Amino acid sequence: MKNISLRKATIEDKALVVDFDYSLDVVEHIELKREEKITKAILCEECFIILVDNREIGFVIFDYRFFDQGWVGLIVIDEEYRGKGIGGKTFDLICKQCKANKVFTSTNSSNIPMQKALTKVGFSFAGKINGLDDGDPELFYYKKTNNRETKS
Repeated sequence: MKNISLRKATIEDKALVVDFDYSLDVVEHIELKREEKITKAILCEECFIILVDNREIGFVIFDYRFFDQGWVGLIVIDEEYRGKGIGGKTFDLICKQCKANKVFTSTNSSNIPMQKALTKVGFSFAGKINGLDDGDPELFYYKKTNNRETKS
């Protein structure tokens, strides 16, 4: 597999991150609020650029706002690189740097590729919430990190 790494996004990366986000074929993802969330994540040092052989191919937003556990709120990978294990490797890198005992994430029930990818890299199903997206429940997953330190 190619060399996959993460680096903290800087404000200079904002246009790149927003472009990756706009590449999603989902209308609700191109709202101004979403761009504001990305900017906030960058400024709070919670946005990371995904690199493959030093080429920027996506981003991930990771924080500790979910019950003081690790939370991957968003991961976007360039379409050309999807289905090649890069998302799984990104989750592995996040789990290694996480200061909490678990990392959580979620996806829509309609996103079968993401569900399969999460299961493949060791995430377990945690539960489901109805009502966020009409007719498309949100499925939550978690993975133990084996890290003993907790975020204060």
